[in-house]
Amino acid sequence: MTQVSPAKVKVPHIHQVALVVKDLQKTMENYWNILGIGPWDIFDMCPPMYSNLTYHGKPGQFTAKAGLAQVGTTELEVIEPVSGDSIYSDFMEEHGEGLHHMQFLVDNADEITQIMSKKGFPTLQSGHVNDGVFVYYDTVDALKTIWEVGQPPKAMSPNYHYPEKETEISHARVKIKGINQVALVVKDLQQTMENYWNILGIGPWEFIHMRPPALSNRTYHGKPVRFTMKYAHAMIGEMDLEPVEPVSGNSIYSDFLAEYGEGLHHLMIAADNVDELAQRMSDSFPILMRGHINDGVFTYYDTVDALKTIYETWQPGRTMPTMNRYP
Repeated sequence: MTQVSPAKVKVPHIHQVALVVKDLQKTMENYWNILGIGPWDIFDMCPPMYSNLTYHGKPGQFTAKAGLAQVGTTELEVIEPVSGDSIYSDFMEEHGEGLHHMQFLVDNADEITQIMSKKGFPTLQSGHVNDGVFVYYDTVDALKTIWEVGQPPKAMSPNYHYPEKETEISHARVKIKGINQVALVVKDLQQTMENYWNILGIGPWEFIHMRPPALSNRTYHGKPVRFTMKYAHAMIGEMDLEPVEPVSGNSIYSDFLAEYGEGLHHLMIAADNVDELAQRMSDSFPILMRGHINDGVFTYYDTVDALKTIYETWQPGRTMPTMNRYP
């Protein structure tokens, strides 16, 4: 019998994945020139468009710049904090540049905020965008990242665009058609799955302790290695959410956990020809880590300096190991 999540808030679709960066303009240029992502709509996050700002429950006066680009079914947001106290500048000070939050859309942000507050997830930051609303919740302990809800405004015009000419075409060698996975590194995979199921209704989950013989041909910074991990998958609309728990050996998962703690770790990208995508990414960026799962191949690239997070490609094989299920 199919189980139903008890969550009162249920995420139907990941509308947006967001990064915090030091230089919005340079980051947009890199995404346009390297992955063909764009054009970008740029917004000055300041009055009068942005109003009723709060920060940890008190009136806020922060400003920022934000660039938005559609990547398949997902919106990629890049945020550069400019002034004042905000969760963007907090992240920059504590973590540096990187993946910051995920967003889903709702019809009534106030209703969701009441439910989240009663569940023990207070508002970190909120505000109005014209007649729209955005709210960030303190979900890091339970869900290993910040989650945001957006109640879209009826109208919202960007301050400017990149590139300026709407007819300009990217000449990137790698052109992706979508982001099909967002991944987190966590300390306790089982608890993370349970929390997502009970708080945001995300699941059911498929999970596995990935180790030999299904896991093979592993490399870490170009050298053979014997890491193992647990990971899980749940579909949210067309997006795959993947929490990973490192178990043994040297890996980019254990590196991240040691340096930053739990949190958003990487994005997986898709193209019409995955083999060609993987080859072009390998030509452009050093490989951080690679391995086989049966006859499929996963590869992580050192894209942090240019694109502010790690990107992964997955070349599917003919078979996958049998997964367990939760619930």
